[in-house]
Formats: sequence, C-alpha cells, structure tokens
Amino acid sequence: MRTITTVVAAAFFPSVAVSFQVPRHLSTWRTASFINRSAPIQTCGLGGCFANRSGKSSLQQTSPNEDNAVWYDDSFTSTTRRSPVIAGNWKLNPATLPEAVNLLKLLSSNFLNHRSETASNQGEEAPEVVIFPPSPYLSVAISELEGSGIKVGAQNIGLETKGAFTGEVAASMVRSLGCDYVMLGHSERRSLYEETDKDINTKVHLCLQEPNLSVILCVGETEEEYENELLRSVVDVQIKKGLMGVEGYDVDRIVIAYEPVWAIGTGKVATPEQAQIAHVAVRQTLAQLYGPDIARKVRIQYGGSVTPQSIDDLMTMPDVDGALVGGASLTADSFTRITDGGVSNPLALGAKRPKELTARECVTTKNVLGESPVWSVKDQCLYWISAPEEEVWAWNLKDAPYRRLIGTMLGCVALKESDEKGSLVLAGERAFLGLNMSRNTDDFASGAQTLCERPEQVEATRPNDGRVDRQGRFVFGMYNNYHRAGASAGENNAGLYRLNEKLEIESLLDYKYRVSNCICFPQEGDVMYFCDTPTRKVYAFDYPKEAGGKLSNRRLVWTVPANLPGGPDGAQVDADGYLWIALSGAGRVLRVDPSSGAVDLVVHLPVDCPTSCTFGGEDLDELFITTRGPDGGGLYRVKMPFGIKGLAEPEFKVTRTVEI
Repeated sequence: MRTITTVVAAAFFPSVAVSFQVPRHLSTWRTASFINRSAPIQTCGLGGCFANRSGKSSLQQTSPNEDNAVWYDDSFTSTTRRSPVIAGNWKLNPATLPEAVNLLKLLSSNFLNHRSETASNQGEEAPEVVIFPPSPYLSVAISELEGSGIKVGAQNIGLETKGAFTGEVAASMVRSLGCDYVMLGHSERRSLYEETDKDINTKVHLCLQEPNLSVILCVGETEEEYENELLRSVVDVQIKKGLMGVEGYDVDRIVIAYEPVWAIGTGKVATPEQAQIAHVAVRQTLAQLYGPDIARKVRIQYGGSVTPQSIDDLMTMPDVDGALVGGASLTADSFTRITDGGVSNPLALGAKRPKELTARECVTTKNVLGESPVWSVKDQCLYWISAPEEEVWAWNLKDAPYRRLIGTMLGCVALKESDEKGSLVLAGERAFLGLNMSRNTDDFASGAQTLCERPEQVEATRPNDGRVDRQGRFVFGMYNNYHRAGASAGENNAGLYRLNEKLEIESLLDYKYRVSNCICFPQEGDVMYFCDTPTRKVYAFDYPKEAGGKLSNRRLVWTVPANLPGGPDGAQVDADGYLWIALSGAGRVLRVDPSSGAVDLVVHLPVDCPTSCTFGGEDLDELFITTRGPDGGGLYRVKMPFGIKGLAEPEFKVTRTVEI
C-alpha cells in the first residue's frame, strides 16, 4: 500500500486535518475518501472522459463504499508539492490612482518583513504572489511594492511589437516597466473581446520572446459547456492551441489558470474535489504535449470566486498549485489571508480536534473598547481599561466593579510595585501615568500623576498593547491611528519600547509596524511574543534582559488560518508555557502550543471581538476576557479545566522617586 496524503476537515476547525492511507485502484488510478463532506462529489462535466485501459470511465469505477471520492492519475502527478502561485486580478479596479495607491501601500505593509515566514515555519516554500492591476497603475504598483516580494503583471498585451496600433501595449513595454507576468486568455477577454485561441497563442510567443517574462494562461469552460460535459475537450483544445509551437524548455515560464467561467464573479466555487479533477485533466493534456516529467512541474491555479474561506480546502488538493483571485484581491486583508492559505498546513493546528469551552459574561460594562486586563495577586483584584472612554475599571470578584475617569485616551494598564493596594501605571495618549485605584468609588478627579512622556509625540500614533516583563519593566507597543488608510500615514510607523525602572524609554525593535498586540512573556522571561495585527502573524523573539538590548531571533509561532476572520489582539501565557490569543473578529480565544503552532483548546464567546485575556482568581485558574462593542463590551470569564493555571502578573518597578 502506498500512502497518499489527504486532508480531512474537522467540523469545528475547518483547517484541522488528519492523513490516512488509501489502496491502489485499477492500474494508475487511486481514490481517497473524504469524511465530513456530506454530499458525493459531482463529476464536473467530465462524463466518461477519464478512461482507464479498460475503456470504462474512471469516475464510475468506485466501490459501493466510495461515495466521497476524488481521483488522481499518479502516472505524472508529483508527490512533491510545487511552489504555489497566488495571483490577484484587479480587472478594471479601483477607479482612481489614489485608491490604487492606498491598496498597494496596505499590501506592501502586510508583506514587508513578514513575507516568507508562514511557509518556512511549516517546512514549505512561500507562494509566489503576483498582482495584475490595470495598465495605468503598473508603474506605481512596481514602485510601491518594491521590497515586499509581491510581483506585478499586466492583464493583457497586444498582438504587435510596435507601430501604428493605437491603444495597444507590447510585451516589451510591460517587461521594460518591470512586470514579471502577463495574463492571457482570461474568459472575459475571450467572451467580451472575442479573442481567439490563435490570438492568445500569438501573445504567448510574444511574451516568451522577452527575457524573464512569464505567462498565466487562463482556460476553462462556460456553464453551457459544463452542463454538456465538455470540460475535458474544452480545456484540451484551449491548452493545445494556446501553447502551439511552445517548446518544452519554455514551459517553466507558463502557469495554467483553470477558471470555470460559471464560477467567475458568481459566488459559485468548485468543490476542492471538482477542482482536483479538472486540474488532472489539464495536467493530462500537458503530459500529452510535453511528457510526464514536464507536466508534473507545471503549476496549475484555480480561479473562480476564491475567498479566504475556500482557499484552505482548495490547497489540500495535490494538483491545485495556487489561485487566481478576483474580487477578493481588491482588499488587502482578504488577499493577504488568501496568500497565507496558499501555504497553510492544516496539520499545524494539530491532528486532534481542539477541546472547546464557552466564556460567559460576568460584568456588563458595555465598554466601547475593553482592553488590557491584569490580575493583581496582592490585591485579589482585576483591572482593565476602556480605551476611548478614558476609564480604568477594577473588580474584586465579590463587590460591584468600579471605574475611574482618567481624562485621556488609554492604551494599556499594568501593575505598579507599591506597599499600597491598587497601584497602577497607565500608558496614556501623551504620557505614562501613575494611579491609585484602591478607593471603591467612581471618581472623575482620578488623581493620576504624570510619570514621563511617551515616545513618538506625533498625532499619527499612540500607545496600544503592553505588559510588564519578568524583570519589572513595562514593555509597550504603539498603534498607527491611520493603519487602515493605506496612504503615507497608514504605513509602518509604530515602534516597540520598554519603560525601565529609571523611567527611561528604550527601543526594542529594529523595524516599524502598524498595530502592536500579543505582548506577553513566559515564566523564564527570556522570550517575548508579539504581533503586528494586520499581518495576522504571531512571533516569538529572544528577549533582552540587559539594558539597551534589542529583540532578536524572530520566528513565526502561529498564523491565523485563512478561513477565519479578524486578527490576533491581546495575549497571555499560562503556567505551562502555552500562548492564549484573543482573536478579535472571530469570537474566540485560542490556546496555541508555541513549539508547534498546534491549537489544542478554543474558548468561544457569544460576541465577535474579544480584545485580550488574562488569568485570575484565587488560584489563577480562571480566564478573564475583555471585549469591545458594538455587540460586546462586557467582561467574560471561564473556569479552566485540566489543571490549567496562569502566572502571577509582574509589577512595574520604579527606582526613581515619583509620588502618586
């Protein structure tokens, strides 16, 4: 028995998967049964086109126990994964250059400094990423994306190299701009502009005459052809005519995009099994033209209403080597999620289904943005903030919670070393503040005292997430107030800092980002976790205990699966060293094993946006979770099972005399 690795989606976490073995079937054909897929796969209009040596349709050669089956022809299918390619086709969008620049800047920020680590963390090669903006935006796209790793391609070229051909663009022109790709044969070019296979073939040859210019050749059947079971014959003709005269040594510059016309812009998506069957048909045609060795190396994309929710399952198919993305490429968040899904390894989430808990609301505070919960073992009290409401809250789990109005936007709160209870330090919009919260009263005259100014005294940024390290210093990160804008104010311009015992501020990170989150420390204190939320990636760093040191040895711990919305917000570490991440926008808190990226426990909330979490209670065995509106804003809690406990929160130590 030879093993075919097949991914099975679990009901709870769509990316959780297991591998199993399937036996050899009928000469070179094999089948792999997929569980958790209730309906049998459709034949995708192939009819009897896949015939084995007996002449019988291979799709019909299933046993009674093989309802949910997908076929592979391993006479040329590679057992080694080809490097994926994810392409974004902007079509005639966006409407203006400023809109295009905004999108480009957001994409660049998402990819800069974070491009390859999802793949390398999973032992895979990072996907090649290409965008195809309209021609007027090509130059600015190449300029804005420089250094990000994103390549740029042209959506089309003309049939001539130069001359009196008004409105046309030559292959040499787009290559001279710096384009790496040209997309040819898109269904809209075929149907709306009546481009023929001969036209497309001419353009393919013009592209291949230019050094280092590659082609994405689009093929696919219409709905009528699909219903008449003509998929195989249609793509066979389109590939053979489109590549007529192309030599085998040039095929490594060709990517095939299978795009069923009935799925483009309709919201209809071929099932992963349907896509696999169609891609096998494409690869069979390539094998006829160039032989199995070349055919198994050609990358084949799927195109047609690809979304962050569908990419993970599509990429489990052995012959799906990426995606040609339409509408979802027009927002930086969704396209970034799809590129992450292009290398997502479902096994990284753990072969076992995560255990599930549900948190319940314990305090109805209706915070606009509840954040930064910290538990004081000394005070036996939980403290947190409502950032835009300029409030600090306190609750001892017995009496009613109370709050203090500070009078400035807040980023985070930490415990401060003191003989008195309720001693806190706040990262305010313009300064660090000391505060005593021991009095159980609502007090608009908070009594907060300025300790020192914060860094980056500019309107574009403010303090956001932060925690005290195991040595008693306050580590905090900044937040770009315009990070969603995409214009120059929305670029990576926020820093990560440490407030030491002398109230001096040290810079910790040698690059800038947009939204600091997930700052927390395991018990030993020699590692720090951190996330720039728009990237949806959580990192571990070696943490410098000595004064003046910098974070080093960055490694990827976990990436939000493409099918989940939102991003990592606040985080905490438990006594066993596991990382707890509040996933804002996805209504859950996850426990992640930092050594493997496996998720083994999920806390569900009845609201969309948990913002942070911490352990508290007499035995540190309760998880407290802050949330934000509009549907949230309350404080949630859940009792920990399995002996899970937290760590005592460190206190900020100040040696410089400051009276509060």
